[in-house]
Amino acid sequence: MALPSLSFIAGVAVLLYLSTFVLFALLRIVTGISIQRIGWSGLRRIYFSPREGLRVDIRGLGFTLHRPTFAQPTWISIELTQLELSVDLKLLDRKSRKRKAWVHWPNGHGPDDLDSGVDSETPSPSAKSPLEAVQRELQRSRTWERLTLAKEKIKRLHRKINWIRVVDLVAKNSSITVIDVGTIQVASLSVAVDVRRKTVDRTRLFLHRRASSQNQRPAEWIFTARSILFVPEGKDSTEILDHCTLNVHGLLYRDLEGLRDASIALKLGRLSVPYDDLETSLRRIKNCRRAYSKRDPEKRDVEISLADVMEELDRPGSREESIIQTVSDSKEFISSILRGIQEIQFAVGFFGLSKRVCLAQPTVNPIYLNMSMKEVGLDLLRLDPKARPI
Repeated sequence: MALPSLSFIAGVAVLLYLSTFVLFALLRIVTGISIQRIGWSGLRRIYFSPREGLRVDIRGLGFTLHRPTFAQPTWISIELTQLELSVDLKLLDRKSRKRKAWVHWPNGHGPDDLDSGVDSETPSPSAKSPLEAVQRELQRSRTWERLTLAKEKIKRLHRKINWIRVVDLVAKNSSITVIDVGTIQVASLSVAVDVRRKTVDRTRLFLHRRASSQNQRPAEWIFTARSILFVPEGKDSTEILDHCTLNVHGLLYRDLEGLRDASIALKLGRLSVPYDDLETSLRRIKNCRRAYSKRDPEKRDVEISLADVMEELDRPGSREESIIQTVSDSKEFISSILRGIQEIQFAVGFFGLSKRVCLAQPTVNPIYLNMSMKEVGLDLLRLDPKARPI
């Protein structure tokens, strides 16, 4: 049998490469994820929009094979290059308002029903108050429900720890942009998990107990970020944090889900807080939401207070019941997390804060108030309730 010629192999390779464009076109039609082409190390130019007002752009998605080392205990590295997340608060608020606009009409009628005989008079605040109260209660319950579901997903994630330990994630030159507000840039971000007994059990970060049997297995999540910059809209960039390390250590049991006896350590390097820039950005966020809100914020606050009063008059003690239920849900969620934490460490190498001082008589040169602090540390350790006092 004759071997295929070089031209035949090159033609097949070109044909396969061109077929990827058809595959990416079908993928974009079905899922909305756009991939431009295949590069030497992976996929190039990926972007998608999970919802209106939110856009994700990835310049490169690559895979790198390497042997595990002491510092990098994985076999495969997933590299994201120039990950950009763009958030438009105006579109997000507009879409959320469209979802909620249908319930503001009494008796389930929409705006199109005005011409069909429905009274077009605007409902009074007293008529809106029961509906707003129900919406607030549902929002509170959904918040705690989402937090509980997120916690359960993280616990179930440790079922696949044998596969996760092989892969680490590295993101370079990432940024989060809020339109008309500012941008947060991260030069390098890495996530990995280490399950080696000899390495994890000998770490000096924590005073945790080692795995005592084969049913217990140590695991440590390592998050690292470097060179975090904050760029307000129309201003120069400011380095907020030079490096940050988050270590989460715990024990995995064969019959139980999630990390047990967890120890958390957050180490920050040089932390600088530009108070004026952050305050300006928060004000811009509020202005973006206020410009596209359906009602005035002060009027909204009055209506909420009227809703509380009307609900209390109709059903005495109902507000107390809702408050007790909210406190009960939050207490149960927080206590379930605290029961699994054994130690918390927090340290900052340098902390600085700067704020411009506003004087009654403005001067030519601005006056700034600077505050700095070095070597700030905090260590919280849960004591054994069965231990006897000395």
